[in-house]
Amino acid sequence: MVVDDQDGIDRISDLPKEIIHIIFKDMSFREVTRTCVLSKKWRKFWTAHPNLILDRQFFRETVGNRRMIEYNYFSDIIDKVILQHIGSIDKFTLDMSMFYFYNWDLDHWLLNVTIKNVKEVILDNYNHDPCILPFCIFDCSTLTYLYITNCLVKPPYPTILFPNLLELNLKSIKFSQDIANHFFTIPLLSTLTFTSCNGIHFLNISAPKVEFLTIYKSHKICANFLENFPNVKVLCIVIFIGEESANYEQERFITWSRLLFVCSNLRGLALSNSCIGLLGAENIPKRFPFKAYHLEDVNLRVEFGDIDQVSGVLSLIRSSPNLRSLEIDVFSSGSSVEVTNYLADRNCVDQQFERLEYVEVTEFQGTTSELIFLQLILANSPSLSKMIVGSYDELDVGKVRCDYELLRLSPNASPRVEIIVIPYDRDM
Repeated sequence: MVVDDQDGIDRISDLPKEIIHIIFKDMSFREVTRTCVLSKKWRKFWTAHPNLILDRQFFRETVGNRRMIEYNYFSDIIDKVILQHIGSIDKFTLDMSMFYFYNWDLDHWLLNVTIKNVKEVILDNYNHDPCILPFCIFDCSTLTYLYITNCLVKPPYPTILFPNLLELNLKSIKFSQDIANHFFTIPLLSTLTFTSCNGIHFLNISAPKVEFLTIYKSHKICANFLENFPNVKVLCIVIFIGEESANYEQERFITWSRLLFVCSNLRGLALSNSCIGLLGAENIPKRFPFKAYHLEDVNLRVEFGDIDQVSGVLSLIRSSPNLRSLEIDVFSSGSSVEVTNYLADRNCVDQQFERLEYVEVTEFQGTTSELIFLQLILANSPSLSKMIVGSYDELDVGKVRCDYELLRLSPNASPRVEIIVIPYDRDM
């Protein structure tokens, strides 16, 4: 019995079920199932709990100290949980990395989950061969959030998928060439994330309402891929290019000019240095032909020894009249006379960055190119209120102080700007 500690009355059991579920929502599912021993009233409580979280913690607590677990042990547990559940399911999490299973297992588990108006589904499949995502998940009308790892995505051929899905997170997914001949529409999707995915260029997808797009460690992105997301507002692309894929990427990746044309509604942009290098596969103009009128926040990892990257970044800043925040993570390959001469040219910057208020530089290494770049920003940003410079952790403290003085004495710097130079800890 659940008892109020002073008068001995079981008050919790008499609360509405909706309130009880809220009270228990942050408990592990294993703890929720243990409530069945409290009293007769609680014996079936877990069967109506809206969150079925069968994650790694749940299975570890279930297995305990047992060393040898048969396949049917886990399968029977999942069957029992799903088949005995009554009512709707808000969230279903299944970590399949701790046991072996067959595709027909996943088919009938998800079939029983999707008919119970499930809203969120998380499937983790780290340690095994890719599983095939069942067809029932693609047309689930109540599903709003989906996170899947290491699955084969072979959608049915009707063109409209996930009719009410708002957020889709794909990790370690391989798209095969046979999917390239099919065009799919996800009408309401607003957030899309690719992490360590392969074959993205085979995916023909229309998601006109996507506002947040993240592509992390996922290669072979063709120039026309971003055309599927004309209304994206926040774009993050973090890729690392090896020698074996550099030529392919360089030939087919999008350019700065094309990016600003296709993604004309961008408000936030984050790019890795490899991505910036690929964007520079064009003759970079002083200003791009299409201005990024909505762009306010930019976060870039830049190689200050690469003239294409530095000139591309400056052209982006020049082409963003409403830029308010600029964050740069320095990935320097050493000093470059070409970059230094480019930045030192009196015509390098011929405009004011009227709305720029905040600048942060991390892993500042004190090269001449970096110093001149920051001085250009200071001298042409009348609204700048704060500049934070996080110095490289092996940089000489005396040199940092000297660099600080050079920055502080920059001509035409905003009189109210606060310049803070701090040691940067890469382990933070």
